[in-house]
Amino acid sequence: MTAPDREPVPAALRAAIRRDLAPVTPLASPARRALLLALPALVVLSTAVVVLTRGAASPGVNSLAGGGVSLLEWLAGLALLWLALREAVPGLGVGAGRALAALSGGILLQLLLGLLIWQQTGAALSGPGALAVGSRCATIEGAIGLPHLAIATWLALRALPIRPRWSGALAGAAAGLLADSLWHLACARNDLEHLLVWHFGATVAMTLLGAFAGSFWPRGEAASE
Repeated sequence: MTAPDREPVPAALRAAIRRDLAPVTPLASPARRALLLALPALVVLSTAVVVLTRGAASPGVNSLAGGGVSLLEWLAGLALLWLALREAVPGLGVGAGRALAALSGGILLQLLLGLLIWQQTGAALSGPGALAVGSRCATIEGAIGLPHLAIATWLALRALPIRPRWSGALAGAAAGLLADSLWHLACARNDLEHLLVWHFGATVAMTLLGAFAGSFWPRGEAASE
């Protein structure tokens, strides 16, 4: 008794199977990808800040932020970027609770450092031209931070994140912290209103933007938020 005749496998299906069986290059670890993104950007953007500072009529480099404060913000941004890329990998995510704690800690760090700068420099609560100067700072921080967010988004999407909103929010906060750590080197304004509304506000805005963008990312395996 012979086996019944079977339909031949379509050529398109055979080609699709061959493509799926082809070897792929594995993703680098989240830590390595975070470093690859942050370190070159730090060199390029630091150079750009130096050029902007030398070209300004009154550079007024913030020496306090140019040291430990900026370094702490950059390290916090790097850590959040690592968590954002880790959260995007199924099975490596830290979970919503820990992601929220890390996110809150990073943003709170910038807030506390801003208060420290204001207190240590003895600056006023506000200063002249608050809107014009503040909007300029926020625009520059956006120009620095948004490329970080865009590249982090691309890196996260390659891993098919399970909780994309958390990954996006972490990437947004990381972008804000990295941008603020650099722009503080050139910004001479230390009044409380400027630091809280425009510098801190820019990071909060990028965090919300990252979370909003994450709502439209494709998901990996289904999981509860």
